[in-house]
Amino acid sequence: MKQAAGGRDQGSGARPRILIADDEPSLREITRQLFTKNGFDVVVAEDGLVAREIIGREFLDLVLTDIRMPRLDGVGLLRAVREMAPDVTVVMMTAHGTQDSAEWQQARELGARALIEKPFRNEDVLLQVRQLLESRRLRHENVVLRHTTAEQQFAGIIGRSPIMLEVFKLVETVCRTNSTVLIFGESGTGKELVARAIHDQSLRSTRPFVAVNCGAMPETLLESELFGHVRGAFTGADKDKKGLIETAEGGTVFLDEIGEMPAAMQVKLLRVLQERKYRRVGGTDEASCNIRVTAATNRDLPKQVGEGKFREDLFYRLNVIPVKMPPLRERVEDIPLTAEHFVAKYNREMNKAISGFTAEAMAALRAYPWPGNVRELENTVERSVALESGPSIGVSTLPQHLRDRRPATTRPGDSIADTGQGFNLERHLQDIERAHLERALERASGVQTRAADLLGLSFRQFRYLVRKHGLKRE
Repeated sequence: MKQAAGGRDQGSGARPRILIADDEPSLREITRQLFTKNGFDVVVAEDGLVAREIIGREFLDLVLTDIRMPRLDGVGLLRAVREMAPDVTVVMMTAHGTQDSAEWQQARELGARALIEKPFRNEDVLLQVRQLLESRRLRHENVVLRHTTAEQQFAGIIGRSPIMLEVFKLVETVCRTNSTVLIFGESGTGKELVARAIHDQSLRSTRPFVAVNCGAMPETLLESELFGHVRGAFTGADKDKKGLIETAEGGTVFLDEIGEMPAAMQVKLLRVLQERKYRRVGGTDEASCNIRVTAATNRDLPKQVGEGKFREDLFYRLNVIPVKMPPLRERVEDIPLTAEHFVAKYNREMNKAISGFTAEAMAALRAYPWPGNVRELENTVERSVALESGPSIGVSTLPQHLRDRRPATTRPGDSIADTGQGFNLERHLQDIERAHLERALERASGVQTRAADLLGLSFRQFRYLVRKHGLKRE
């Protein structure tokens, strides 16, 4: 199973592959049997030089090595691992030292993850190796997510599901027009982010973007906010006031919750859309405006039109280009990427270094229907980051209603691919990583040093990934 032939597909449910290097034949055989019986693929080496040869030709997840061995000791082998396969986890074993020994201190500085003192209990070493492999999986997942986040966002909207990629494509096309856009979607799906994206990438991007919630204020106040008023128009109007339409001149006015706009205001808005004219409250003079209007609603506007609650002519004026934002439950494959994005955000705000979610916690996130959509997910992640004291967010830190919904078959240590949710995240991440390598090689005309620079990787890291994925070398 050589790396040059394509490596091992971690996302396919293959067993973890470990190397045991020890010059004691009996301990080497006992340890090999222990891990083989517990679901691992195991290769063994009687000294450091043999182990180094294996590392050079095979894909491994973890190396379990004695510190003192003939020909090449454990510290020397650790240096070789860092040179040839920097992504591999290394665990040291010793019968001659403690956590305070000089050999272990040197190994730890070189990146060894743990020290196991001989003799050891089988269940203890097995548990420690499993925990380290789970931690490695999460770190690898986070690295891939960071490398791919830039390509999976459109102006702050996160997603890589087919349905979201279609939204991105439509929004990108809409940006180049001046047409009115009506954004449909449940609360919390990111409708205002779409409106901002349309403005920010349009020819009006240098002019103001003004948002107003049509359902958050009474009719008289909404009219004054949109159109402005003249002095004396009503009690308290002691001076002329410029409205939001005038403030947004040359830019974009975003009308959120347009379905809650009162009937009288609908008539006045229709005139703005048809004639680009409006009148201040209490005024007699008409003013012209040059604005783009985008609107959003979580209501069924066609149904409201049929019930006489929303003007049909205004609906057609607004619905020139409809954009449908899907709820989170319809794009479950976007939950891991979105959740990790918010973990990174709140890590920065709270000065924490949480690596992400355990497999069980992520399974619980994917199993929950998220009625509040992305907004609810963000609030959940913020709470979890604030409360979590460990290296990653476990299921016990999630709110009770999420813990109640997690799949019954999920156990600590299960991979996300095994939760029965129909989406193999690890396989997907491996595919993304390979695609990035191939794209970088193509852009660099096959020159690996240039491709490594494009990805922000050292040449050794890049060479390791090329071997792992079995990519051809030019």
